[in-house]
Amino acid sequence: MSEHRFGGPWTDEKLEALRGYLDGYAQALKNQPFKRFYIDAFAGTGDRSAKQQAATLLDMPDLDEMTKGSARIALEVEPPFARYIYIEKRQRRSSALEHLRPEFPARSIEILNEDANAAVQRICGETDWRFNRAVLFLDPYGMQVSWETLEAVAATKAIDVWMLYPTGMGLNRLLKKNGKIPLKWEQTLNRSLGCPDWQDAFYQEIQTLDLFGDTTTTLVKQANTAKFEGFLIERWRTIFAGVAPETLPLRNSKGQVMYLLGFACGNPRGVVLAMKIARSVIKKLRR
Repeated sequence: MSEHRFGGPWTDEKLEALRGYLDGYAQALKNQPFKRFYIDAFAGTGDRSAKQQAATLLDMPDLDEMTKGSARIALEVEPPFARYIYIEKRQRRSSALEHLRPEFPARSIEILNEDANAAVQRICGETDWRFNRAVLFLDPYGMQVSWETLEAVAATKAIDVWMLYPTGMGLNRLLKKNGKIPLKWEQTLNRSLGCPDWQDAFYQEIQTLDLFGDTTTTLVKQANTAKFEGFLIERWRTIFAGVAPETLPLRNSKGQVMYLLGFACGNPRGVVLAMKIARSVIKKLRR
């Protein structure tokens, strides 16, 4: 068990990317007949407040526990969304979201005290997407988002999604150098990435001969930010209509990449416009 202090420039970049896309999205679709939703799957309290939190590798607190402002940013976008759906599993933080209602009385705000995966999958399945469109913000601190959830989102063919993936905080730590990964960690990787292909992508078998002519096979980890980005983008492309060819790397104060913020579009007819807006946002912030 260790303690971490979160927040900083990378959080500002994440929120700036979200704001930039929401502004462009709202303007682009303002004259369309669709109702527009904003869905925040890890909504926290709606405000940012850096604090210390205890965390373990697999049971990390949501990003919203650390510093969060996406809920309020979405409410400030003009023209407004028809619905704002905020999902927060933790009761105390879910209750804290209620303060947004009197601040934004003209907004249709729904607060769901539920597990993010279950709630997003249900919303995807119950909504008639012929008449609705949405932007989904997925930014868990750990690897809570399942591949099954992403498949449900992509199947709507109506949702654009910004996805924060913890490469430094999660993926890189689970991929042990010697390739001997505990079963629980392996299951987490498979659930998050939707396949076991990461084993071939991030490890190479090296064979050596000893003095007696016997062959020994060892696994050598070959992983870096570029490999992580390439693998994630290719995985997202298997289910989404369009995926931004680059992610936005989010770095800590030491310059280490902790997260990759990626974008995917579910609507085949909206790919060109969505990619134009998203790539412009990523280009502006990527460094």
